[in-house]
Amino acid sequence: MKIFILNPCLYTGKLSKRQRKRQPLDLGYLAALLRQNYEVKLLDANALDLSLEETIAEINKFNPEVLVLTSTPIDHWQAPSHDHVKVLAANMVKTVNSISVPNIILTGTHGSITPEWVLKKMKVNFVVRGEPEYTVLNLVSALAKGNDWSGLKGISYLKAEKVINNPPAERIQNLDELPLPAYDLLPMEKYRYTFSDIPTPFSIILSSRGCPNRCVYCLQVMMPGRYIVRSPENVVAEIKYLVEKFGVKGIYFQDWEFMIIKERVKKICDLIIAEKIKIKWGCNGRAVNIDDELVAKMKQAGCVRVNIGFESGADAVLQTIKKNVSPQALKNAFAVCKKYGINIGVYSLLNLPGETKKTISETEKFLVDNDLQVMCSTNFPIPYFGTEMYEMLKKQEGRQSFDWEKLDKYAGKVGVSQPPWLAKIYRWHYKYKYTLGRWYFLKPKFYAKFIKLIKSRIYFH
Repeated sequence: MKIFILNPCLYTGKLSKRQRKRQPLDLGYLAALLRQNYEVKLLDANALDLSLEETIAEINKFNPEVLVLTSTPIDHWQAPSHDHVKVLAANMVKTVNSISVPNIILTGTHGSITPEWVLKKMKVNFVVRGEPEYTVLNLVSALAKGNDWSGLKGISYLKAEKVINNPPAERIQNLDELPLPAYDLLPMEKYRYTFSDIPTPFSIILSSRGCPNRCVYCLQVMMPGRYIVRSPENVVAEIKYLVEKFGVKGIYFQDWEFMIIKERVKKICDLIIAEKIKIKWGCNGRAVNIDDELVAKMKQAGCVRVNIGFESGADAVLQTIKKNVSPQALKNAFAVCKKYGINIGVYSLLNLPGETKKTISETEKFLVDNDLQVMCSTNFPIPYFGTEMYEMLKKQEGRQSFDWEKLDKYAGKVGVSQPPWLAKIYRWHYKYKYTLGRWYFLKPKFYAKFIKLIKSRIYFH
């Protein structure tokens, strides 16, 4: 059986935007498992900037019996872009309508949380919910043998125009048993990190799955429940393979929270040091897990960046969103990272539940006082299906259902005192007030900064 595995480039035609270029590790794991028994081709159309027509041509040339594709690669599992939703259905339908593949399997967040929406919008045969590796493997095996799939856990499909949702599959408990992703089938030279402190050749690694925390805005449908980790030995074996096989010099741990089990992180660092592996790497960290001893060890092992889920500098907001950190904990974490020369990135969301003009002011002052830069443009939290924030939206609007394709209209509008456009003005105002002074609008420096902002179209603190 021939299987084509696709990370699609969803944006085509007038829409030139692409996903960030990071390895679709979930598809890499799938390819590594499936090629043990089947002929497999893995195509990252996003990394290669392939058009819809070029992608379809590649699929038709391979002539597979099964097409496996994703709506959200692994680095977007917990926060799928709402832009994807706007073009996902239309372009996915164009793709599947232009090929003659008997079995089309869709993985990713959208199908995992709303399989009914996917199956009615797209002409796919099966939706795989949650972690895809073993569910897809079992489904492909059933298809290859002509066996019945009605008892397979973790899949959804149509039967007589009715959506059938089989029981959910269990989480993968032993991540070490998974083979390394099929990096050799990916265009490794195409991948880049967002900032230059983590060099190329570059790769992401996933050393754990899930998160024990329950922030109200975070979508955990792909890896719910337990926080499950790989062994340090298994993680470092993957790093060595990437360095020796592909000359990788930069790595980013794509874990939702890499630093939760400190002793495991220290062991990974000790093994990197003992093996004399020369890499520069970064990770996501939670402020309450950051201390001198851990960061010193990470620095010694090549860590150059820690990105922290900052979200807000106002304690009232942090409490409302159940972040379980305080402004003081954030301040301490930033101080430790700066002490050891670790670059700090902070993820920030504007107009989270509980946001007011006062909390926006507190956040901007906190950022300026601690000399911090936000990693990305002004983002508003989307009330994803399956999150506590979505439940807040239902109560607020007095409705029980919403449309995926219109969900972004409620971004930054749940449990707040001001609309998003005004919140953005407040943020700009307080940012310049605390950096340039109360009368900032009279200073030439303000206009120089403003012009630079307009040119870049990216808002950094």
